Amino acid sequence: MLLLAASTGSRSLWYLTRATGAVTLLLLTGSVVLGVANIGRLQTTGWPRFVVEGVHRNISLLAVVLLVVHIATSVLDPFAGIHLIDALIPFVGTYRPIWLGLGAFASDLLLAIVVTSLVRRRLGHGVWRATHWLAYLCWPVAVVHTVGTGSDVKQVWLLALTAICVAAVVVAVWARVGFGWPARRGLRGTAFAASVALPAVLVIWLPSGPLGSNWALRSGTPASVLAKTGGSVATPSPSSGGGTVSAFSAAVSGTVGQSQVGNGLIAVNISLSDANASLPSLALQIVGEQQAGGGVQMTSSSAAAGTAANPQLYTGSIVSLSGTSIVARVASAGGQALQLSLALQIQSSGATTGTVQVTPTQ
Repeated sequence: MLLLAASTGSRSLWYLTRATGAVTLLLLTGSVVLGVANIGRLQTTGWPRFVVEGVHRNISLLAVVLLVVHIATSVLDPFAGIHLIDALIPFVGTYRPIWLGLGAFASDLLLAIVVTSLVRRRLGHGVWRATHWLAYLCWPVAVVHTVGTGSDVKQVWLLALTAICVAAVVVAVWARVGFGWPARRGLRGTAFAASVALPAVLVIWLPSGPLGSNWALRSGTPASVLAKTGGSVATPSPSSGGGTVSAFSAAVSGTVGQSQVGNGLIAVNISLSDANASLPSLALQIVGEQQAGGGVQMTSSSAAAGTAANPQLYTGSIVSLSGTSIVARVASAGGQALQLSLALQIQSSGATTGTVQVTPTQ
């Protein structure tokens, strides 16, 4: 009997990317707040200025470490198809190019700040100070990247985290502006205006942007990976073919086979049919390394659902695989995304029966 016991390594990368992105924003916020406080000569008897400088430096270095992990997992995760060049050079990628590009821009700025800080004595104070001012541009760009690209932007925890970060920096800037007022009123007034402008822009933009409908599609997510982002999607137009699929459950039957694909990998091909008129055809492929117990450790996958005339009306990939229980997410060219949850019984001959539950995702 063929077993499909597979690894969900790509799913782990997806979670790790999101977690490291959120923690990096927190660390960057802490670095900016301490930087502003240190400019204001914050110190007490038990918390002298050199301690503030040391904590500020260590938080910044830790932020870079988390940033490197964030970039690495984004590139290694096959979901969005992000390449290393997309993560380093702004606005060249195909996945949410503007919002991912802002993240690449913020990353480049942060790396420049940290590198120049490490060689500060060789560069001289003037060059280091000029470069260090980029931190005040890096942080708001990182915030916009977080809410523009983050798949959890509609989750309460990410909205709360973003609000806390924004509030912390605003309070730090206001405290710094008030320190020594009215000296250098022009610069302080500019800083105060900027600290008010960013929260105002976010409050105005978020409801119609990332918190609005169809953001995944409007933000530039390719149709082939639209279902993997977890964001909102557009309702397909009549010209997209197939109309809008409603939720349904149905019995499925078909076959399972496997073949060698090179480099020691095998492909498990699952072909199924059901009685639903809108999506009577389902096809899944799992590519990976064959395990000693007979299972497959998944390294990549594909999923398709459609009709006999258009079997790839919806395409996507498998997002969860445990034994013969499979969850896939697919999307049409028109933008509708579906989750396919399958429970299969596979015979030694390859004959397969089971059930599928199809749910439109928003």
